[in-house]
Amino acid sequence: MRSSGVSRRPFHSSETSYGPSRSASRRGTGPELRPDLRLTTRLRGLRACLPLDAKRKPSRQSGFESWYPYYAGFTEEFARGVLVELGGGRSLTVLDPWNGSGTTTRIAYEMGHRAIGLDLNPVANLVATAKLVHPEDALHVPGFTRRLASAKPVGVRPSDPLLLWMAPSVAEQYRAMEAAILNELGTTSSGAVADLRTESIPPLAAFMLLALVRAAREAASLRDVTNPTWTMPGEGRRKAIRTLGTRWQAHVARMAEELAARRTVLSRSAWLGQIRTADARALPIRAEQVDVVLTSPPYCTRIDYVVSSSFELAALGIGSNSAEFERLRLATMGTPLARRGEPPEIPRAWPADIRSLLASIRAHPSKASRSYYYKTFWQYFADARAALAELNRVLRVGGLAVFVLQTSFYKEICVDLPALYVGLARSLGFNGVVVGAARVQRALAQIHPHSVHHRRESLYREAVVALEKAA
Repeated sequence: MRSSGVSRRPFHSSETSYGPSRSASRRGTGPELRPDLRLTTRLRGLRACLPLDAKRKPSRQSGFESWYPYYAGFTEEFARGVLVELGGGRSLTVLDPWNGSGTTTRIAYEMGHRAIGLDLNPVANLVATAKLVHPEDALHVPGFTRRLASAKPVGVRPSDPLLLWMAPSVAEQYRAMEAAILNELGTTSSGAVADLRTESIPPLAAFMLLALVRAAREAASLRDVTNPTWTMPGEGRRKAIRTLGTRWQAHVARMAEELAARRTVLSRSAWLGQIRTADARALPIRAEQVDVVLTSPPYCTRIDYVVSSSFELAALGIGSNSAEFERLRLATMGTPLARRGEPPEIPRAWPADIRSLLASIRAHPSKASRSYYYKTFWQYFADARAALAELNRVLRVGGLAVFVLQTSFYKEICVDLPALYVGLARSLGFNGVVVGAARVQRALAQIHPHSVHHRRESLYREAVVALEKAA
C-alpha cells in the first residue's frame, strides 16, 4: 500500500538520539541534549523497515482498509515491520493509545502479541474491533444475516440522532437490525445489551454493526461543506427506502470476501487483548505493563476527527447537537475548540523549544493569534505532555514507544512536531531519537484547499520517533 504522500525514497537516517539528564528531569530544561549511543544501536534494525511508507493514502485505500478510510492510520506493513524488529520472537504487550481504525491492534494480534487499543472516539473502537473478526466466522453468516435483516422496524424516538440524516422509515429499519445484532451477539456477561458508546462488544458483533453503519451511510443524506474533513447532514427531504436489510447483507458479504482475500489471517488463538474507549491522558493500565507502544497521535493541525465521524456517531446514538458530542470534541487531543478559561501562561517546566514556539504564535500579528490560536496550541502540548507521562508510567523499563509524526505550520512558523516530541519526552525521563524522516507531498494540514494554496511552498516532513523508558 502506498502512503498519503510520503515519497518512495527511504527515510533519511537520523544519527542523533537524546537521553534525559538528572537536571533536565527536574527542571524540564537543562544542558544540551546528549547522544544515547545504546538507543541508537538498538534502533539500527528498526531503520531497515522505514522505506515502507508509513501513511496510507485515502484515494488508494481499498478492500480491508476501505472499511473506514482514516488518513491518520499507518500501513500494516509498517506496523508489522516495527513489531518484527522489536519482538525478536518474544510475545509482547503492545499498546496504541490513539488506536484509530485499529492497525496496531490487528497486526499485533495477528503476530501473537497481546494488543491494547484505546481511543476516545467509540466509532474508532467499533472499526478496530471489527477488524479482529476471523474470516471463517465472517464468511459463514449469510443465513444469520438474512434472518436479522428481516427484523420488524421499530419506532424511534423523536430525538434519535439518525433522524437528522435519514427518513424515519430508514432509521426504524436501522434500529431494528442494530437491536437484533446486539441481542444475539452483543450482550455483556450479565446478559444486558452493551452500550456501544462506552462498552466493548465481540469482534463478530462489531463486524456486522460496521457493515450496517456503512449500508446506512449509503442511504443517508450528506451535504458537502467547505471543510472537506467534515461530514454534515443534507438539507431537504430524506429519501425513504425499504432495502436497508438487503444493502446490509451485501456489505457483510463483500467485507467477508475482503477478509478472506488477505494474505495474512488471524489465528484461532483467543483474543486476550482489549479495545476500549479511554483517554490517553489517563490510561486504564497498571504501571509497567507494556513492552511496546506503536501509535500516531493527532497532529498539531486542528483537524476535527469527531465532526468527521458525525454520521457514525449518530448511528451509535451520539447526536451532533448533544452535550456528549460536544464533550467528546473538547476532550479530543488536537481539537480545534478552545477549552474554557483565559489563555494560560507557558509553564517554565516545559522544554525551551515548545516555550519558544508558543511565544512566537502568541506574538504573531495575524488575527486571533494571541487568543484562540495560542490557546489551542497550548492545549495540544499540555495534552501531549500528559499522555507522554502516562506512557512513561505504563511502559516497562527499557520499553519503546514508536510514534509517526508530521511537521506542520502556523502561518510561516514551522511546527517541527517530531523534534518537539523528543524534547518533551526527554523532559519526562525518556531517551529519544528521530529514527528517520522523509518529505511529505500531502499532509494533513494541506487537506483544506485554502491551506494548500497558503502553504504550497512549505516543506512538510513525516518522521518516526522512538522513545525509550530509561532505567
